[in-house]
Amino acid sequence: MNRRDILRAASGLTAVGALAACKGSSAPPVAADPLSGTSLMRDVETYVGFGIHRSGGAGDLATTDWFAKRWAALGYEIEQQHYEIPNADTTAATLSVAGETFDGFGQPPLVFTSGEGLPAPLAMWDEAHPENVAKRIAVVYVPAPSSGFSPSAAYRAAFAKAADAGAAAVLGVISGPSGEIVAINTPVDLKPTVPVLLIGEREKPRLDAAMAKGGDAVLRLEGPGGMRPASNTIARHGDTGPWLIVSTPQSGWFTCGGERGPGVAMSLALAEWAVQKKLPCRLCFVSNSGHEWIYFGGRQFQKSGAPEPADTAMWFHLGASYAARAYEQTPDGLKPLDTANPNCVLMVSDDLMASAQAAFAGQPGIGTPAAADVATSAGELTAVIEEGYKSFAGFWGGHALFHTPIDKADATTPQILETVARSVAKVIEDKLA
Repeated sequence: MNRRDILRAASGLTAVGALAACKGSSAPPVAADPLSGTSLMRDVETYVGFGIHRSGGAGDLATTDWFAKRWAALGYEIEQQHYEIPNADTTAATLSVAGETFDGFGQPPLVFTSGEGLPAPLAMWDEAHPENVAKRIAVVYVPAPSSGFSPSAAYRAAFAKAADAGAAAVLGVISGPSGEIVAINTPVDLKPTVPVLLIGEREKPRLDAAMAKGGDAVLRLEGPGGMRPASNTIARHGDTGPWLIVSTPQSGWFTCGGERGPGVAMSLALAEWAVQKKLPCRLCFVSNSGHEWIYFGGRQFQKSGAPEPADTAMWFHLGASYAARAYEQTPDGLKPLDTANPNCVLMVSDDLMASAQAAFAGQPGIGTPAAADVATSAGELTAVIEEGYKSFAGFWGGHALFHTPIDKADATTPQILETVARSVAKVIEDKLA
């Protein structure tokens, strides 16, 4: 019994079984071409239709059940890996000041207010004068860099400094291309300090006007708190040969259409395609919850569910935003384009480089694959490299609606999905056929 077998026996892995998981399934019939844009887009729309995908919430649990049923219908043996994760839902997340009310997002780790909320004056955070926010609600605004993406790390650092300076709470006015709230991924063990509420940059003019009137604000942050169960779903097929592993996160702060939708849809499609192709290997597909908690679910799979590196022919990780659409910033706001999002990366091991260069040639962002380098890798792919898997490929990135409440199914298109999916399949086939 190897290390992972021992850990697996002691972990929360539950065998579901193909027939049990299929019972009562409303899975669609096997597609003649699972990699078609029409089929992929249908699955993105279904995924987004489940609602908010925070780990352990209703949308996440529906996704977990859907994956199990779909994969089981293809003949995969199903196991589910269970763990506890913080409950990030809130029942109230608002700021009221000078007759204005701002609906926001409670940024984890959550600290709740009591009674009628937390009353205090607002004060702009200025790192040169941290004393200004003592016993006040610190208003943190960090302009977005030229790339346009929200500077999440800078916000997180400012929140911590404001709390250390004695702020009673923090209001983050989050910059970014959409003007919407941009939630920030959070280590599961990050210690809570003060309540943190996020609002989008589009609310800044209204907030500035309210602050100019003076007076106390009231910040309310309420919710169930505590921990709740979440699960990874692992699907295995075949009895002999090395393993092909395909992984994707399924969870995120909001509906995650362009962020997670392509990976979810392609995991389902590639599982079907791989069975049709009769690839000369065993198949292991995994959909991880816990992603927004700094890859917690992915690390659970690494610890006790993943095949050993020595037994694995190839690992392909389907990360964030790699098949979302591009957007153009205009005076009237973001304009969706029919071209693919260029703000993404494909990193591959040396043995896959020539195949990946040919398969993805000309595609924005991912058309020039990056050479494997653990120091510059990101997302859940980093752990794959750290664990010593020799042959791997993986995506990561962000798009204009990344981590926002408006990241819906229309953040991608059938054509973008099909183009990328066929390229992924080609690299897998080149390696294994």
